[in-house]
Amino acid sequence: MLPIHSPQIVLWIHILAASVWIGGQVTIAAVIPLLRGADGLAAAAGRRYQVVAWPAFAALAVTGVINTSNAGIAWSDLGGTSTGRTLAAKLGLVALSGAAAAMHAFLQAPALRRRKASTPRPAASALLGLLSVTAAILAALLGVVIRGT
Repeated sequence: MLPIHSPQIVLWIHILAASVWIGGQVTIAAVIPLLRGADGLAAAAGRRYQVVAWPAFAALAVTGVINTSNAGIAWSDLGGTSTGRTLAAKLGLVALSGAAAAMHAFLQAPALRRRKASTPRPAASALLGLLSVTAAILAALLGVVIRGT
């Protein structure tokens, strides 16, 4: 059996956390429309997902920093090498994904819960979710590109 080293464990945690962050968003996006007819169930599912989503996002940030160090990429490389520029783009996408998800979770969703049932749902809610998951998927692609170098 091959030995398992700490950089591999860190990478594994990073991939697992990305699976929760990205896969959870895709799953929630598919399930929430089906739950809207049940009183409060859609909101409850969204809040429950946040219990695992935000720790996964934090794990992504921490393990991402460690993975960068393990790969021998210095922060000074962010603008000076193609790997560094790719990492900078990935970091921008991660920030965009987190910001869009936070805006939805902490601003948009609570406002939706307070609105009257007869009020139409704002498109901004769906757009924030789409922006978050798209940015996360693209960040994952750039991570694979960096890892392959």
